[in-house]
Amino acid sequence: MRPRAALLALLLVAPALVASPEEPPRRVVLVSFDGAGGLERLRQSAAGTFGPDGFEKAGRIGLAADRLVVVTPSLTAVSHASISTGASPDRTGIVSNWYLPAGRPVGQRVSGFEETPAVETLWEAAARQGKRVAALSWPGVSAAGPRQRTALGFLWVEPRERSFVIRVPGAALTEAAFALPLGVRSFSPPRALPVRSPHEGEAGGALAGLAFAIVDGTDDGQRNYDSLVVLSRDGQLVARARAAEWFALSERRAEDRGDEDVLVGRWCRLVALSPDLSTVSLYVGGLGSTEAWPADFRRTLDREAGFWPGAPDPLLLHESPPDRRGFVEQAARFSRFFVAAFDVADRRGDWDLLLAYQPVLDEAQHVLGPPGAGGEGAGERARLDAAALREVWRVADEAAAGYLRFAPRGDVLVVSDHGMRPIRRVLNVAELFRRNGWLRAGAPAAGRPQVAADSPVDVTASGGAAFVAVNRAGQRPGGVVTDERADALLAEMKGVLRAMTDPEGEPLFEAVLGREEARPLGLDHPNSGDLVLLARDGTGLRASLPASPDAPLLSTSELTAQHGFGPDPELDGLFFHVGAGIAPERVETFPSVGIAGRVAGRLGIQPPGELP
Repeated sequence: MRPRAALLALLLVAPALVASPEEPPRRVVLVSFDGAGGLERLRQSAAGTFGPDGFEKAGRIGLAADRLVVVTPSLTAVSHASISTGASPDRTGIVSNWYLPAGRPVGQRVSGFEETPAVETLWEAAARQGKRVAALSWPGVSAAGPRQRTALGFLWVEPRERSFVIRVPGAALTEAAFALPLGVRSFSPPRALPVRSPHEGEAGGALAGLAFAIVDGTDDGQRNYDSLVVLSRDGQLVARARAAEWFALSERRAEDRGDEDVLVGRWCRLVALSPDLSTVSLYVGGLGSTEAWPADFRRTLDREAGFWPGAPDPLLLHESPPDRRGFVEQAARFSRFFVAAFDVADRRGDWDLLLAYQPVLDEAQHVLGPPGAGGEGAGERARLDAAALREVWRVADEAAAGYLRFAPRGDVLVVSDHGMRPIRRVLNVAELFRRNGWLRAGAPAAGRPQVAADSPVDVTASGGAAFVAVNRAGQRPGGVVTDERADALLAEMKGVLRAMTDPEGEPLFEAVLGREEARPLGLDHPNSGDLVLLARDGTGLRASLPASPDAPLLSTSELTAQHGFGPDPELDGLFFHVGAGIAPERVETFPSVGIAGRVAGRLGIQPPGELP
């Protein structure tokens, strides 16, 4: 683990990197490629993954760092808070993606994406000094309150209705009881495909009134079904697809959740269709719509970028065999949506600072395997995952080229919040604490036990980091633990956790630190609670009580790669700065807490400071 001295040394020797060259105020684009590790970017570059106009171009014409040294833990909310403020977590108070803030009752966890940093953000500093800011799904700009909103922006949104897959054996398909429209012929009896959401309470938005039929478009005297057609209520052709093809189903609503003229829709894919109908598999994506402001910006996005397409869906990888091609195509469509939104904002031109976001590498690496998988000795699945992941890196590179087209008119900084490293298992720390008598379970909600209000301890976790809070009397509402008992409890927990090993005898934790011991990592903040736990390589952490008390503490991870551990070069991000007066230069590292000051310098403003 890096000592504090090393971190201070890095900051001391890099003033030239943090300081921005003196230039007239410029417009600036700051884009974050979530999950893009700096070292992995170098490996992909050496493998010839990239074209000439994306990451390679940024490295040729601007300042390039092999690694952006990120804060600990390397989690999306934490890293972006530090990038946005120039402050480490002990000043922002954003210590995890999920945590228990100081002074809150146990069980009342908050999202680091929704909380406001305890110091000024870059977009607040810019607005205070007369600059206009656009935020295109930038983590931290959640529009939840005045400190989390910019003049122009859109939000990351979860699907309004979930995705699903229809698998129907051919024998179960009945003849379609409706006529095909002109221009659509079937040389075998068309078969109706029932498409209804299996999720309780979901109405099936963008599906209402549609009819789905499988047809045979080849006049060869045989039953060779080859495509799916979708018909509207009045019998018009809405979509047609062959196996492995995508199609969109959308509808425009005059009013939707308080907005006017809203486009909603789903992307669907005919995953598989055998001519004899022995295999029929249809993926129906989640229902999406774009949440953006002001209203004219949202309507332009609907018209030029389409409806919110949704992140690449791991459900496609649950097919047999996994539909990696579909997953990569979905990732590419998602990435293009973000670039299209940037293009719309660029044409508007009514901003000085634009904060952009590219999430596809993070989404893909969590489920397609860790960086570097697929080499010599890897299994076939790992090899195929690595090949698909390389395609997603190409998608990201194409997106980088899109943002770099702005460079002749201003600055472009390309950064990321963290890299990835492989995991194979997950430790449920909440259940571990319950079994040791440190955490007490209360009444269930949504089928799972919750932390009791009088529990001595609560624990939260994200990625490879967990934060333990003692329910101290006088410090938390309903607190039950005296200071004397708290000291003994902390000593007991430290001893047990530091001695814990897995079935092979290897320690489960890289570090078990009291809050003051975590000061060198920049985590000495009341929101860190009383203990900071960092998992060892290969292990992720979870902090939700299982429905069954017999559930194993260690289970196989559903994810293949994770972040949010202690300091590790593999978890550092990437950094490029392209702009007038920025000499081409390659350096080994650049500190993520130096980005806000550098951007402010190029905007011609003072960097973010303390709150009034």
